[in-house]
Order: sequence, then structure tokens, then C-alpha cells
Amino acid sequence: MQIVWNKEVAQQLKNSHTVLELETFDVEGERLTAYCLVPPEKVINDIAQLGSLISLHESFIQAMNNKDYKLCTDISEHLRGRFGGELDSFYDEILKKISQ
Repeated sequence: MQIVWNKEVAQQLKNSHTVLELETFDVEGERLTAYCLVPPEKVINDIAQLGSLISLHESFIQAMNNKDYKLCTDISEHLRGRFGGELDSFYDEILKKISQ
């Protein structure tokens, strides 16, 4: 998985990659958001459902930000293996964090 920390760069790469928001962190008083870049060859099997999967991922991020961990767990089951498996480790790490 490739990660970009610059929102403007992430926006520019939307023409060639699927760009998905990950987490936002406080770094030295500044809020930085990480974005995942998923290359086109990784989403080819999901192309017919890509819009729905992106919306589902956005719902996962919103639930995480709202601390609705039950919803995160439920949504992750539908996202695992999607996006060519590129985000599976991200979902696993978030679920590990919220279960502690």
C-alpha cells in the first residue's frame, strides 16, 4: 500500500489511482491525514462495485472517527479482500486498536 500525506498530491493522483482517506493524526500541532493510493490493477476485479466500496470505506472512516467501533467491525467484514487486499492490513490494525 502506498501512502500520501499531502491532500493536494492525493487529489492530483485521483486521475490514476483510487485514493482513500485513512487516518488523521496530530503532528506537532498540525493535523495530517494519510491517504492510501490503490493502483488501477488492484481494483479491476471490483470495478463494477468500486463506487459502492469507496462509499463503504468512507463509512468505515466516519464510524472510526465517531468511535462507533461496532459499526467499524461490521463494515470491515464487507471490505476485507476488496481493493485488491491493499487495505486489509489497515482494517486489521484499526480493529486491533479499537479492541484494546
